[in-house]
Amino acid sequence: MTTQALFASLADVETGVYAVSSDQTILFWNRGAERILGMGLDEAVGRKCYEVVQGIVPGGITPECRQGCPSMRLLRESRLPEPTRLRVMCASGERKLVSVTPVVVGGSPEKPAVMIHLFVETPVGAGDGDDRQGSPAERSAGDPNARERALTAREHEVLQFVSLGWSTPRIAEHLEVSPHTVLNHIRHFRRKLDASTKLEAVVTAIRLGILPSP
Repeated sequence: MTTQALFASLADVETGVYAVSSDQTILFWNRGAERILGMGLDEAVGRKCYEVVQGIVPGGITPECRQGCPSMRLLRESRLPEPTRLRVMCASGERKLVSVTPVVVGGSPEKPAVMIHLFVETPVGAGDGDDRQGSPAERSAGDPNARERALTAREHEVLQFVSLGWSTPRIAEHLEVSPHTVLNHIRHFRRKLDASTKLEAVVTAIRLGILPSP
């Protein structure tokens, strides 16, 4: 699946999604992002992410992001970007609390990395235990195949590394297992997610709420 095909598959999902290049230029903005922030694609694409998703000050995202995307910095250090909560500015001037999870696609000289941010609105004052309410994972709880699709902890871990664009040998070295073992985990989560490719598995996991983790 190409990046453009990935964007097309995420265009109409309920979760807010935007993608940025390594220089923080917004490349993609879906309908979920438009619904949550009240800003259309034409108003967002081509601008810097910190110009569009302005954080509340003090403690906002703008000062840090202007010095380079924190998630990109973690990626260069071979570390997994972590989900976080941010207060972001809507087109109306309202500030909303959202839960944001970065996912990396690509990352080679031939295919520069693209950072995809998935975000959902979080009720102000909700405790950590409430974050799961209304999540994509819970909305799919009635799915009769959900139990069969449940990933093991190791499969979920490998899926996270795959979402960062890590190769099988790199994952194997990091986890201190054989490449064959990693391929088995990939085969298993692809089967559980009914995905023909690793990238399709990542997209399906995003839709189901498996990535990002609640």
